[in-house]
Amino acid sequence: MTATTVVVHHVLIQGGTVFGQFRVDIFFVLSGFVIALALEANTVGVRDFVVSRLVRIVPLYWLATLLVFFGVLLRPDLFNSTVADVGELMKSLFFIPYRKESGHIFPLLFVGWTLNYEMLFYAASALALWWCRRHRAFVLVAVTLLLAGLFLMANLVHSNQAIIAVLAYDRMLEFPLGFAVWYAWRHGVRIPVALAAIGAVAMYVLMTWIELVWPNVSPIVGNGLPTAVLLISTLSLESLVVDSALIRALLYLGDASYATYLSHPFVVEGMRKLLPKVVHGFDVRSTGGVILAIAVASVVGCLVYRYVDKPLQRAMRRIINVRRVVNAPAGEVGGGVTSVD
Repeated sequence: MTATTVVVHHVLIQGGTVFGQFRVDIFFVLSGFVIALALEANTVGVRDFVVSRLVRIVPLYWLATLLVFFGVLLRPDLFNSTVADVGELMKSLFFIPYRKESGHIFPLLFVGWTLNYEMLFYAASALALWWCRRHRAFVLVAVTLLLAGLFLMANLVHSNQAIIAVLAYDRMLEFPLGFAVWYAWRHGVRIPVALAAIGAVAMYVLMTWIELVWPNVSPIVGNGLPTAVLLISTLSLESLVVDSALIRALLYLGDASYATYLSHPFVVEGMRKLLPKVVHGFDVRSTGGVILAIAVASVVGCLVYRYVDKPLQRAMRRIINVRRVVNAPAGEVGGGVTSVD
């Protein structure tokens, strides 16, 4: 659902219509929940946590960013404020916020701005995990305090610098909302099944309505809190999940959502700028165009996940493991090869 909302948002925003900005809030709250779930196991170390996050995020994002960079070199007319600047490329690759000529704080691949927050969240989680390694129960509290501290300091500085503007954005505080959902779910909080489906749909509708009639409300209030209810409602429907072709297809779409998220701008922009030259009168913002964009973006996302993302993740993990073995002390190599495979 989140990936689909993203596609619709980026199709309609080209026509001046804003819809689906709350997909970012769902993304952030869900990330907080997933990380809390991952850190629940006391066996997770700092290195394993960092490696797992880098392997999941970096390879495909770097590839997509490089495609944008070389695309700008070859066809600058297809891009708006994006330029083939090596400095901006390096900042994009290493998740360093900067302002483009348009004034927006976007990397080369514009949807990557959310990944700047993700990497900040992972860094805070890794630091807290290292800091509280002897008191694991306080890891989530430490992450929350780190993010809240950065947010407060950035708002006190009142600077126009890109990094300060990023830290001062209150959406950063939605990650701990995911912690709260995990805590509630972990302690048995469930919504009755009869109400859970209604609650999930109602929260989605509520966020859509708030976006239309109350656009200036804080994202935490307008989207973050409803997303927390949406997530706990969805989790409460777990008992209804059965093994079927439909469920497997939906789960695969979920697994491919990151690939869809990074690849859909190429699909949407291609349909907006190139397809009308082939199909006269085609408008991606029309009802048929939006439906086609969702379908094509979903298919492309699944293909990218299967044939690009997963192989890249395996390759990066092998490289990291090989380096781990090569750099291990001589006495550990014999027992280390099997453990990292």
